[in-house]
Amino acid sequence: MLFRSVTDNEDTPAENTSPVYRIERSSIKITEPVSREKLQRGDLAHYFKANTVTPLLAGPEDFITLIKNELTSNNKGVAILLPDWQQGATTPNSLNYLRKTLPDQGWTTIAIQPYEKPPTYPSVAVKATEQEEENKTSLEQYRQKLTTMMTSVMEKAKSYPGIFLVIAQGSHAALLTDLYLQEKVPLPNALVVLSSYMLTGPENESYAKTLAQTEMPVLDINLKRDHPLAITNAKLRLAYADKEMKSSYRQRILTNFGAGYYPEQSLLIEINSWLRS
Repeated sequence: MLFRSVTDNEDTPAENTSPVYRIERSSIKITEPVSREKLQRGDLAHYFKANTVTPLLAGPEDFITLIKNELTSNNKGVAILLPDWQQGATTPNSLNYLRKTLPDQGWTTIAIQPYEKPPTYPSVAVKATEQEEENKTSLEQYRQKLTTMMTSVMEKAKSYPGIFLVIAQGSHAALLTDLYLQEKVPLPNALVVLSSYMLTGPENESYAKTLAQTEMPVLDINLKRDHPLAITNAKLRLAYADKEMKSSYRQRILTNFGAGYYPEQSLLIEINSWLRS
């Protein structure tokens, strides 16, 4: 019974003749909260024009992209923007500025609304061996989803002229690098990584080695005021790149005021100067 009537003999004033209804706690149904990914997809569909929001298929699932065509007579190519976990296609700390600005410089931008972080990564198991095994399983399952997503995006990018530039942020940059080395995803002409790191030590070590072994040009941009793991592992990647003598690797540290927020003009200047070189 959802409502229960309280009469006068249940501690109600004698002059109050109307019944009072109380809700039984056992009858209240609590629904699960809507996922961040679903909320962000809904916001994009609501606030952006229909010709800007482009759904793409990744196997049996679909995902949202925001496509903005280049606005100059000199078409340079396609810039694919992949935010970090838990971020949106219009994340304000870095990629949204590039999404809006690069078309004025001859780039068609494809901003991706990414999948959510695996709920079981990083593992909270007690034993280190169990943690390593659970992390490996979670990341492998997510890599499969990321593979189909990026393959679909690259197929879409082929419908535009020019070169392919991928700008990836956070953990997605690390996961993509591994997929590129294994040739599971079509390679871009150049890769820009922003504040990239993984959440566990073994994955960061593996990422640094993998990045140093890739043949494609890489621009590794980090912030002076950034996530502690991003700062620490930027030094690790630079050390491995020097060890492997990767000549097509460049690392830059930008000075910022808000932690995690990229200075917009400095970010654009670094990318443009690197592409020209």
